[in-house]
Amino acid sequence: MLSVDFAYELLKKEEVPEHIIRHSEKVALISLCLGSFLKHVNNPLLDLKVLTVSALLHDVKKMASLKSGENHAAAGYKLMASLGYPRVGEIIYAHIFLKLPKPGEPIKEEEIVFYADKRVKHDTIVSLRERFSDLRERYGRTLKAIIRMRLLEEMTILLEKRLFKGLPFSPSDLNKLNNVKEVRDVLKNCLESSPDCWWNFLRA
Repeated sequence: MLSVDFAYELLKKEEVPEHIIRHSEKVALISLCLGSFLKHVNNPLLDLKVLTVSALLHDVKKMASLKSGENHAAAGYKLMASLGYPRVGEIIYAHIFLKLPKPGEPIKEEEIVFYADKRVKHDTIVSLRERFSDLRERYGRTLKAIIRMRLLEEMTILLEKRLFKGLPFSPSDLNKLNNVKEVRDVLKNCLESSPDCWWNFLRA
C-alpha cells in the first residue's frame, strides 16, 4: 500500500545513499506543499499520496543506474511498474522526460515533481537561477548540452509561472522549507492536514 513509510522502506531496500535520500526529501517537501495548495485552489483531482511517494522515489534508481548505464528515470519506472504502481513510475519517468501540457489542461503530479526536482541543489532548496547555474557548471561540457540546459531552464521558468498562478505565496517562500526538521514526520502529518499545515513553515 502506498504511503510515506512505504517509500522510505523501498529507499532502504534499494540501498539508496543518504545524500540522495536527503535530496529526495526536499523534493517531496516542495511537491507536497505545492500540491496541497494547488489541490485546494484549482485542481481537486491531484492525488497527494501518489505525488509525495513519487517525489520521495524519483531518484530511487539513480545510484544503480550509474553502474548499469541505464537511464535512472526509466529504471525507476520499471521498478514501480513491477511492484504494481505504474502511476508512480510514470511520474518518476517524467521528472526527466516531462511532456508539455496542452493548453487548458489541469496541472498534473508530473509537473510538480519535475519542478520540485529543479529547485533542489544537492539537499538544499534554491532558486531556479542558482540550480541551473550549478547544472551548467557541472554538465555543460558541450555546446549541445549548454543549449539543452538553456531550453530546459526556460521551460522550467514557464512551468513555475503556471504552478504559482493563484497561489498565496511566491517561489522564494519555498526556500523556508530548508528549515524543516524530521521530514518524514512532516510529510506524514501534512499529507493528512494540508494545506494549512504548511503555513507554519512558509510564514517562519
